Amino acid sequence: MGKLTEFAILFDNNREVFYPGQNVSGCVVMTLSSPMEMRGIKLIAQGKGECRWSETTGTGDNRHTNHYRGSENLFEFQLWVHGNSAKFTNEAGRFFFPFDFILPPVLPSSFEGFHGHIRYQIFAEIDKPWKFNHKTTRAFTINEVIDTNFPNYNSLLSGSTHKDVGCFCCAAGPLDLTASIDRKAYCPGELILITAEAQNSTTRNMAGMKAQLYKHIEYIAKGKRKHCSEKIAIIHGFKIPKGESASWQNQPFFIPATCPTILTSSVIHVWYELCVEVDVSWGFDPAIRMQIIMGTVPHFSTYCQPGPNFQPTQFQPNPNLQSQTPSGFMGYPQMSQPLYAPMVGATAINISDKNDAHIFGNLNYIPVYAFNNMQQAQINSLPVANPISSVVDQQPVLLSQPPPMNYGPTN
Repeated sequence: MGKLTEFAILFDNNREVFYPGQNVSGCVVMTLSSPMEMRGIKLIAQGKGECRWSETTGTGDNRHTNHYRGSENLFEFQLWVHGNSAKFTNEAGRFFFPFDFILPPVLPSSFEGFHGHIRYQIFAEIDKPWKFNHKTTRAFTINEVIDTNFPNYNSLLSGSTHKDVGCFCCAAGPLDLTASIDRKAYCPGELILITAEAQNSTTRNMAGMKAQLYKHIEYIAKGKRKHCSEKIAIIHGFKIPKGESASWQNQPFFIPATCPTILTSSVIHVWYELCVEVDVSWGFDPAIRMQIIMGTVPHFSTYCQPGPNFQPTQFQPNPNLQSQTPSGFMGYPQMSQPLYAPMVGATAINISDKNDAHIFGNLNYIPVYAFNNMQQAQINSLPVANPISSVVDQQPVLLSQPPPMNYGPTN
């Protein structure tokens, strides 16, 4: 074992989730078993967005692969927390070197995806003359403030569609669908209330209505975009016999743990779409697509403490990641503080430089997001499928409109 036995970055109050504009404070801890010559300890805090992918076209001698890469620097702070680049000898012992800095007021939420990430990290490095430097790193999570209580979000979304089932030689008749949801923005852990009606005026039985929640991800490089779609939850209705209708009235649709909407990054966009459709087994399903905002501040209608049947362990929250607000949350005194949970299906990412053998610290990282610890309503009318985490690496489902360009004011 060498002289350095401990080198780590700690956050005050074990906090690991922050919001833009907040203060980030903590310390670098260093333990030496014997004196060490150094120039000091430099700390770098930074936020970066990156994406990359490859596309191959053609065959044989005409086969060609293009590589695409996008990047953005969100912020960077550098400072010496110990020393100032002049050589000195540090005595043996355990030492704590504090740091603090203010985050910029506008930042996209942390994100880890298959083709890219938005990542916030702190690096510390012991600068040693004429020798390799010791390094440690710690990632932390940013949740962009997206307040679902903003007035523009509190109006209904609705739509309707009509389909003539069959073809000229075997026409089966018309199929009509209308659907609406109670508002435009939600927080994971909340319920979307769906009202829908399907009128089956055909001569065939229909498999039933269904609702699906899609997450759309767009990776952006210079002159090129790559789209991925991910279905994260689904509910199925009952069969609709020919000549009959089916309806939902405020049917609850539970939103699993997922990341917020991201539109303030220049390299990664994330947005959501609820699709209500009639399952036509032999043809295209008539569908109504409604874009929703996934927020980080829960809606006032769901303020409450966890119910007796709530089991937060199923979402794997860390109790140390509770909001640090002493009472209330984000200026709402009566709002219960959210839990923070990773996206359903997410796995830890190794954030180290694999070529650096001299790095300390916990290098496994997984971002966590606000999850409303509401008392879950009884969902007793329709089966809810297990959350889906597989990524469909293709063009997303066609949208009825482009993603919104901004969220409007936030608190």
